[in-house]
Amino acid sequence: MSGENASGVDQDWPERWRWDEKRARDYQRRGWSGVRVEDIEHDGLRESGLLLATRKPHKAFGVLAAVLGVLLFVIAGTNAAHAVVERTWLGLLALVVVGLPGAVALLAAYVILRGRRGVVPGLLVTPTRILFRDNAGGVFAIPWRDVSGIEARILTQSTSRYYNLIAIEAHPSAEVWQSVNPALLRLARKRDDFGVLKVQDQSLLMNPLIAYRLLRHHLTNPEQRRDICRVAPAGQH
Repeated sequence: MSGENASGVDQDWPERWRWDEKRARDYQRRGWSGVRVEDIEHDGLRESGLLLATRKPHKAFGVLAAVLGVLLFVIAGTNAAHAVVERTWLGLLALVVVGLPGAVALLAAYVILRGRRGVVPGLLVTPTRILFRDNAGGVFAIPWRDVSGIEARILTQSTSRYYNLIAIEAHPSAEVWQSVNPALLRLARKRDDFGVLKVQDQSLLMNPLIAYRLLRHHLTNPEQRRDICRVAPAGQH
């Protein structure tokens, strides 16, 4: 896919990403923001990697999600209790219709509020693997040997709201599936989706185009992975 930036100069975008002028300017403005070299130790291996930092969700969103989740659960429970007393069993559907969104809201609150101060979330790209660190400091790794693709995707929520995604795919037999959750392997097979990690363009601090090209380059050029840290801009080592 190609589009024109604000100056009218053509620029190549991944085929499946949506281009618009506002987003193109935003990408260009970010540049190499949040990129730095960092030492990390995980699973007994210590090495240097290139951190592609992502934004930390604000704690206020976690509080709001928690309040919403509790409120929805109270509504669901009240309706369910009333349905039992009145023997209108159809009212038990409230447990699903209202309770399920409540559970989702509480899960989102947990993810946001468990974040630790001083932790910088994001992708850490090393010579041997790609690691993902969440805002609580939790890390899991995908060895390069298990990465089967770096793909451009899109998540459309409405006609005006969408996200360009970077999907890091792993072969279905990769150990990473088992280390995360065996159920994810079965789900991925049913959906024909092997994207272990999906990073939204709006969550990255840096230009997502640079991140996408960097990851694809080191997937197809394994001999250059040992020099991954040299990619960081001057002053970020």
